[in-house]
Amino acid sequence: MLLSGCALFTPYEPELKQGNFVKEEQLRQLQTGMSTEQVQFLLGTPMLTGESPSDRWIYPIHENEGKYRHIIVEFDNGKVSRITRES
Repeated sequence: MLLSGCALFTPYEPELKQGNFVKEEQLRQLQTGMSTEQVQFLLGTPMLTGESPSDRWIYPIHENEGKYRHIIVEFDNGKVSRITRES
């Protein structure tokens, strides 16, 4: 009886959310020359970063029918130097 009570208790498992899905209206506001703070305010936390987190951020884009693409935002001296859409 004592052991059967253990099955009622399960450890708390928090839902881990990493990154943010970017919307088209957000992408239209993204421009080269923006600071890392401006990009993070506009797009949120990146899902992935490059080898150097201050140089390359990757954001997913959810499209219709469950398809995903991603945006790569590259920085040079803390400013957006390049924005690439990949499928």
